[in-house]
Amino acid sequence: MNKAFVFDFDDTLANTACHVIVRDSMNVPYRSLTPAQFNTYELGNGESFDYSEFRDEIFIHAANPTWLIALAKEVANEGHAVYILTARDAVVADSIHAWLMSHGIAAKDIHCVGGSKNSIPVNKKQVLLDIVEKYEKVYFYDDSVENVNVYQHEKLRSYLV
Repeated sequence: MNKAFVFDFDDTLANTACHVIVRDSMNVPYRSLTPAQFNTYELGNGESFDYSEFRDEIFIHAANPTWLIALAKEVANEGHAVYILTARDAVVADSIHAWLMSHGIAAKDIHCVGGSKNSIPVNKKQVLLDIVEKYEKVYFYDDSVENVNVYQHEKLRSYLV
């Protein structure tokens, strides 16, 4: 069977020390959010997000693998396609690729959907639409409820981690 496994990066395949910074209306940083906290944080009046730590490859090189790294390696070794679908900016795609290779995983593609005007779930849905068309079965792992629930298809199995 032609299968693909799609993994989010942060808090799904890897744990990093990256934080999303919340800036106030004067552009002063005053709060630091983990990726899990960011998933449910609602911006207040005048607040904005600063994702600069997620564009810094140093955090990727120092990332610790989660338990899902064993699954990613296993399915890659079985010949199934492994994709990364992350909210990070494309500037770190090569660093993610190198990190995966250091764990024995050759990803078919790394989709970085950050930095767009569309919301992350909408961007992830677009990529999933393309991947689902190419495979008989697609397994998607993400730590965001919104991302996991954004797209339903009979060939797609989505898992919240």
